[in-house]
Amino acid sequence: MNTRPEDTPATLQVMRYDARRGTLSVIVGDPADVPREILARRAVEAMRARSFICHTTDDDALLGADEICFIPRADRCEIVSIHTNGWHRHHGDHRRSLVEILNDLAAAVARGTLSFLDGEEIAALAAEGTELFACTIDGPASLRQARAAVAQVLEQHGVGQDTRRRMELCVSEATTNVLVHGGGGGTMRLRLVGDRLRAVVADSGPGLNFMNWTEEAGGVYQPSMGYGYKIILDNLARVYLHTGSEGTTLVLDRTI
Repeated sequence: MNTRPEDTPATLQVMRYDARRGTLSVIVGDPADVPREILARRAVEAMRARSFICHTTDDDALLGADEICFIPRADRCEIVSIHTNGWHRHHGDHRRSLVEILNDLAAAVARGTLSFLDGEEIAALAAEGTELFACTIDGPASLRQARAAVAQVLEQHGVGQDTRRRMELCVSEATTNVLVHGGGGGTMRLRLVGDRLRAVVADSGPGLNFMNWTEEAGGVYQPSMGYGYKIILDNLARVYLHTGSEGTTLVLDRTI
């Protein structure tokens, strides 16, 4: 049976072109049928221009993406693309369009707030520093426990009330996502890394489909990438994310 484009939920794909090795890898999304030569050439152009480049296109050669963004770094280029596949958002966060969400993500990557990492990179970050607290996220009581632990650690380090509130809010959004999108359970750990408090929130769910919209409430696909992630990106200077079929890990850094 042939699958129509509109039968596939809207998705986000993140790739990385490494100029040192001349390689292109898929960090988030399905690696199948990626036009590597075309994307690598566009990535090199963005790096030479030292400029963020965004294409709005229905060109099949560019993955059939509605929008695709090239975000150059010193030695690599992040490539963020969105595919609506003809879908419209009918429940979840109605206030945000596909373009608004993509622009938020691309802007966060461009300014260095958000980094999409592979499994080895996120594991290295999650192991840095000294562990201060750890708990299992398995229900409302554990969410309260996680927030209280963040508040206590920050207060012990003399962090002001406004900063404590912002970090508590971000950890609350991240741990709530574990319950909603991560198969109902996961972990939260607090680590001290130099002058930063690091929250590592992880689950072993099926991976986060950023643009999971459904035509009807209660469908197979859960809505995600709404205001929860926007709150996190608006309140923290550094956010690291890895997601795949074996789970999702979110690392939140706050200077204390």
